[in-house]
Amino acid sequence: MSVINRVLEGFGPVKRLMPAGVKRAARQALLEQTLRRAVRKVAALPEGEAPSRELLAELLTGWSNDGFAADLDYLEEVARRAGRVEGHVLECGSGLTTLLVGLLAGRRGFETWSLEHHPEWHARVGAALAEHNVPRARLALAPLKSYGEFSWYDPPLAEMPDAFQLVVCDGPPWTTPGGRYGLLPVMHGRLPEGALVLLDDANRPEEQEALQRWSDEYGVTFEMRETGEGAYAVAACGGKK
Repeated sequence: MSVINRVLEGFGPVKRLMPAGVKRAARQALLEQTLRRAVRKVAALPEGEAPSRELLAELLTGWSNDGFAADLDYLEEVARRAGRVEGHVLECGSGLTTLLVGLLAGRRGFETWSLEHHPEWHARVGAALAEHNVPRARLALAPLKSYGEFSWYDPPLAEMPDAFQLVVCDGPPWTTPGGRYGLLPVMHGRLPEGALVLLDDANRPEEQEALQRWSDEYGVTFEMRETGEGAYAVAACGGKK
């Protein structure tokens, strides 16, 4: 049972008398309170210190994007890397990781550029970034575009940094032609040798194919990390263009 459900259970018999709309509003208020508290804790961490697993679980509870929120193991990897990255961060897809990376990398002077193709989700994440004062987070509405053999985001390249040292890759959706392969063909000129890509859902056939093509065509090396929910990959960009 989640923390939120335990709190609601505390109302006991009163909860059963609540109209469904009131229960939904109470749950949402508790989630928002949980998220605000967790964000404050992350923001208060000493520079370079990664959030604990318990704190990341609190963030996940507060964000409550059931079915789409990052796996806790992947979120832990993202937090560790963002806390010590020495350059700007690119995010493919947006969500809780947008807040987390912005809080950890932004206060150290590095920008996080997040590409999001879904207008409603872009609006939700943008509102959360503003509410929580996440520093140096740039959220771009980037529609999916056909590049011929694959589709990927249409990023605002003229506005973006010349180089990114870390990529948090949890998009676009697996139903996109080519899956997440387009990251390297479109962005390889801004991913210097040694830049890292954290690819979520790396156990899926579409992501396996993308990793193999990145390796063959761009000299990317990678290792798989198994999680309770699946797997992610830590990929290092090579010098091959």
